[in-house]
Amino acid sequence: MKKKLEAYSETLYHLINFRIEQFQQSKSMIGIDYDSFMILSVMGSHYIKNNNKLGSDWDDVWEVLRSSKIEEFYTSKKLTIFAVANILNLPRETVRRKIDLLKKRKLINHSTKQGLLPTNKTEEIMKPFATKEIKSLSKFLQSLKKNKSLDEILNFKD
Repeated sequence: MKKKLEAYSETLYHLINFRIEQFQQSKSMIGIDYDSFMILSVMGSHYIKNNNKLGSDWDDVWEVLRSSKIEEFYTSKKLTIFAVANILNLPRETVRRKIDLLKKRKLINHSTKQGLLPTNKTEEIMKPFATKEIKSLSKFLQSLKKNKSLDEILNFKD
C-alpha cells in the first residue's frame, strides 16, 4: 500500500504559486516569454553540469565565464539548438526563432563552432533574477516545512 502525502493539496498550492511567481518574474525582470526563459535555463544548466568547478556564490560561478578559457569549454561542450529543442521538447524552428530574439536582445551568442553562449548582459540581467529565485525557492521550501510536508516529499516514492 502506497503512503499518501498528508498535505497534498497545500503542497500543490505552494508549488503552483512558486511556478507562477517564476513565470511573472521572468516576464517582468527579464522581459522574455517563458519558453525563452527556459532556453536560458537550459544554457545555465548545461554550463553548471559540465563545469568541474562548483561556485560558492554568483561571482564564483561566473568567474570562469568571464575568463578567456571559456571558448575552450564551449568548443568541447557545445550546446546546440537541436539539443535545446530536444531537452525542452520544443520544435527546432521555435527554438531557433526564440534564440534569434535572445541574440537581438544580446542575451546570448550563437556560433556553429561553440554553440549557444551566454553574454555579459546575461549575467547582468540574470543576477537579480537568480537572487529573487533563491528567495522564492526558500519561501516555497519553508512553506512545505511549515505544513510538515517537506520531509514527506524528500522521501516520496512513486
